[in-house]
Amino acid sequence: MKTVETIIKQHGGLDALKDKYIKIENDPYMPLCIEYVGHGPRNRPMVSVCHYGEQNGDAMRDPDMVFEVIDYETVFPWSWEPISYRNDYLGVDQLAMWTDPDNQHIMVKPKLVRELKAFARDWDKNIKEQGFLEAFTTQLPV
Repeated sequence: MKTVETIIKQHGGLDALKDKYIKIENDPYMPLCIEYVGHGPRNRPMVSVCHYGEQNGDAMRDPDMVFEVIDYETVFPWSWEPISYRNDYLGVDQLAMWTDPDNQHIMVKPKLVRELKAFARDWDKNIKEQGFLEAFTTQLPV
């Protein structure tokens, strides 16, 4: 998620993201929203990356991936660990990592994590190729 990471850094980093989410309009594509959504199973910041469409007046995620961001203080690129994937148009809602009800153990679906990481690499490439980084840069205040 190097492109998304670059956008977050240009926005002011994860601390700025906690205060204000990012929404990038880039016609003809669906808007891209990036937002801080709390802490994940390993108590690291979680970030949602989502394209929103609309159907019958309802906001539809296509897709929405939530990641736990690891090593964001020291490493580039950051480590993006998939937590969940959702696509409202397809009726898909997958949870790849969570804590058990007693918060004692982290539960992981390793195969799903691998699949979501592969999807995220392709999606991040598409986000870059579709011009979302440039669109965000032109939307920044001067």
